[in-house]
Amino acid sequence: DKDGIANKDDACPDEPGAPDPDPKKNGCPKAVVKDGQILILDQVKFKTGSAEILPGKESEDILQAVKKVLTEHPEIAKLRIEGHTDNKGNAAMNKKLSADRSASVVKWLIKNGIAKERLTSAGFGQDKPIDTNNTDDGRKNNRRVEFHIEK
Repeated sequence: DKDGIANKDDACPDEPGAPDPDPKKNGCPKAVVKDGQILILDQVKFKTGSAEILPGKESEDILQAVKKVLTEHPEIAKLRIEGHTDNKGNAAMNKKLSADRSASVVKWLIKNGIAKERLTSAGFGQDKPIDTNNTDDGRKNNRRVEFHIEK
């Protein structure tokens, strides 16, 4: 992929990316189209209990990478941004929080030049965990934003 990282050390040998001390992320782009999604390497960070995207390089880099994918792939006509939470707290509140967070990501993408017609948002709260809710790491993995290509 010509990113300067030897394939044996490159977690994404088919996609150019930056070096990373985490072997699972080394040589991977921050966002990539795969299996009907725009997959992101890290999480969009929000203020605790809020839909406010935390300022700073981490979330900014991820959102810029998603924007870049959308810019480079005009054939992605509709992207559904999904918000998910862990199982801590009230289920109804979590569903609203996840919906508000996914809407914040949509708002950021629109503000940064992506046509609103290409974007929708949905909040699933704690209904679709990808990991256990019995550990801190599992709950952290369940608190996420996903980018699903609809058409």
